[in-house]
Amino acid sequence: MAKAEILAPVGNEKMLEAGLAAGADSFYMAVDDFGARAYAKNFDIDNVCQYIDLIHLFGKKVFVTMNILIKDQEIEKAISYAKKLYEYGVDALIIQDLGFFTLLKEKVPGLDLHASTQMAVRDYYGAKAMMELGFDRVVIARETPIEELRKIASLPVEKEVFVHGSLCVSYSGECLMSSYFGARSANRGRCAGICRQKYELISDGKSLGKDYFLNMKDLNVIDELDDLLDIGIDCLKIEGRMKTPEYVYTSVKNYREKIDNLSYNKENLRDISNRGYTKGFIFGQNKDYISLEKDNKHRSLGKVDKDKKGKFFISNSHLVIGDNLEVTTDKNKKLPFTTTRAYKKDTKIYLDNYKDAKLGSDVLMLNSPRITSDLDKGLGDYKNLPIDIKFVGHMSDYPKLYLSYGDYKTVYQLENPLEEAKNISITEEDIRANLSKFGDEIFTPNHIEIDMDSNIFIRKKDINKLRRSGVEKLKDEILKKFHRAPVDIPIETINLDKGHVREVNIELKTTKVSPEKLKDFDNVYINQYDDKYKGLSLYLNLPSHKDYKIDELIKFIKAKDIKGVVFNNYRDLNFVSNFRENNIKIRIGRYLNVFNRFTYKFYQDFAEMISASVEETFASINENAENFPVEILAYGRMELMNMRHCPFSTIKKCGLVGCETCKFNSAEMINESGNRLKIIRNEVLSVIYPNKASKVDKEKLSQKVSLLVSAFDDKDIDEFYKSKEIDNLNYDRGVI
Repeated sequence: MAKAEILAPVGNEKMLEAGLAAGADSFYMAVDDFGARAYAKNFDIDNVCQYIDLIHLFGKKVFVTMNILIKDQEIEKAISYAKKLYEYGVDALIIQDLGFFTLLKEKVPGLDLHASTQMAVRDYYGAKAMMELGFDRVVIARETPIEELRKIASLPVEKEVFVHGSLCVSYSGECLMSSYFGARSANRGRCAGICRQKYELISDGKSLGKDYFLNMKDLNVIDELDDLLDIGIDCLKIEGRMKTPEYVYTSVKNYREKIDNLSYNKENLRDISNRGYTKGFIFGQNKDYISLEKDNKHRSLGKVDKDKKGKFFISNSHLVIGDNLEVTTDKNKKLPFTTTRAYKKDTKIYLDNYKDAKLGSDVLMLNSPRITSDLDKGLGDYKNLPIDIKFVGHMSDYPKLYLSYGDYKTVYQLENPLEEAKNISITEEDIRANLSKFGDEIFTPNHIEIDMDSNIFIRKKDINKLRRSGVEKLKDEILKKFHRAPVDIPIETINLDKGHVREVNIELKTTKVSPEKLKDFDNVYINQYDDKYKGLSLYLNLPSHKDYKIDELIKFIKAKDIKGVVFNNYRDLNFVSNFRENNIKIRIGRYLNVFNRFTYKFYQDFAEMISASVEETFASINENAENFPVEILAYGRMELMNMRHCPFSTIKKCGLVGCETCKFNSAEMINESGNRLKIIRNEVLSVIYPNKASKVDKEKLSQKVSLLVSAFDDKDIDEFYKSKEIDNLNYDRGVI
């Protein structure tokens, strides 16, 4: 099997040790509040720098996630962190914010930068855009199918793919559910996991049931690694910074064994925390990727049955003494069951102490001592980097310790020369014994050589000092390779003051809107062309979830007298020159998450209008409008979630086919808080909208800020003008 880097998550120190013990090649962790898992234990900057050194001593790589959208007031802190991480030798930063990226690329060209999965790179042109911007690696979105991965693999840029762990039901970087309902932004690492709630599906006013229709199973493609490695994927990423050391050790160990030895322990992989496994959309699994059980992170060993002797289950796995199981009673109580003996697979196990075990319920494996035992053994073995030591001690000379590890060599000597022993001289065995006391150090002596006079005297504490200081000097020698010279990263002031004039624009979600309703709008953004809109100032919303051929598209735009296009995915950056050469105007849509002045600055070089993120504040928008042409969603239903999954397919078992004629392609669902949501299915995409449109208070906006109305029909336009109900989305309070 071809080789690839195994990238392990680090949420605490024990997880790092587990990953090292299991054989991970690289590690990713977050610093403070700049990682996309804000509820994980994100380390402070000093902790991260310590771990960078430790990981490098083991000859592994370390990547630090700073992959949130960064507010203007956070840029200075983010840059100071990036500066320190660079100087400590971080192998790469994982980035989502394009403004932050452009700053680092310009000021610190020697720092590798990886495009986060939050940048929604899911096709060849998306990856190509990241490569040409200057990213060194692309973390490909989890919903990307293998056919598209093959195309991406042809690009001369490093490719990283998620292979194991939790899945988002939403397209990467395109979820606003948590933000909309609780001001907790997924784009800033604070997703509240609203997709894991129970939802009621509604069609034609009738309930189709309540269940966990958005609750994705966990990804597991260990049996398909050949396919990924054969096409040239460089890095296999394991999700899980909020999980346990046992999870990290078991998952990394099994992927390591699968790559190195073509085999792995299936039972151990099944027994670590998971919601049930799926091969995901990457391998075209269009069915059975949703778990309808809340917080179901444990596998079933079998179902409760009954015969003349009593209730039992037939275990589908070998069990050992101390396995912790869970039995459900007739009253749905969850009771623990600890095995007191070993059982072979397919053994009938009677539940003598659980007379009220519920027939047909699953007996679950909660945890097994073999998992903990494997971790403990691994942790006991991994600190064994072999070093060679030579002690030299001669009369009237300074005692020296020579240390070598691979190509690294150093020598440490004490400050006082050796003297002749007045009473009992120290023996070679004494010195060897003291030099062997490495305790909890990461090194272990491979070979100890001693060259000494027979009658010298040296105190044991001096031998210990020689060993400790020698090891520290060896570490310093190794880390010299990684540490870099300090850099200065100035943050320039942007003061363009272009005096933009407000536009009032409209985007049409359908072709149901009457042309006469559009006469008062400056520009009309369309998803699809209709001749009835001819003569209006039209901009075509470029599709963010399907491919287009640029030559055919430009020919169509010119033939229909369309004024410009709206970019909605980074893939569109490939075609900036194509559009400009044909005098086609470019605007930036809100899917591109513009959040700070440096991102605005990047786009203003070629775009005539830039949509602010719906998670930005009025204050920030007004400030940036002094320098850039800014537009905000002023009325309409914003897209809360874009996803490939269709909740109704969980009931229909349709495999996501026949969507255009499906009676559920426009329906509703209700969340646990009673909020009604609208679902619209369009080809390969399901979009969740609020059932109610939002409107912002124009009085809170600078006159330089342009307004965008989003409309499904004529009624939406009427409401924009007439409605006095203001909710301001998150523009007032902002998001965390």
